Amino acid sequence: MDIYITTRSRGFIYHGYPYDYWRYEINDMIKIFKDFEIIRLESDWEAPGVFLKARKPINWRPIDLNDIALYSIVFGERIKDPSLSRAPLSRKLILKICTTRIKWLLPGTILNMLIKKYCT
Repeated sequence: MDIYITTRSRGFIYHGYPYDYWRYEINDMIKIFKDFEIIRLESDWEAPGVFLKARKPINWRPIDLNDIALYSIVFGERIKDPSLSRAPLSRKLILKICTTRIKWLLPGTILNMLIKKYCT
């Protein structure tokens, strides 16, 4: 069985719909799919992201993924525990601004600073 995945990497803007929590890099995919045969793995040439084609082996045995830290768009860093309750309130509010029309009410320089720091 083959699996095809396309996902976004760090540097891609926060989109918030339908959900937006993680950014995956090439090295993350190598770790996550260590128990698969990776047929093709490459960076997206148009926007920060990753393309993967992998094949599940006949004698597949799942690996433990608990020690993999992924970049969290909510926390703004690599984490293992995604409990949203741990996220700072300021980070939650900024991400809300990134996905609502409120951002258009902010002055341009403030908006640009917020988008560069928190929405990507």
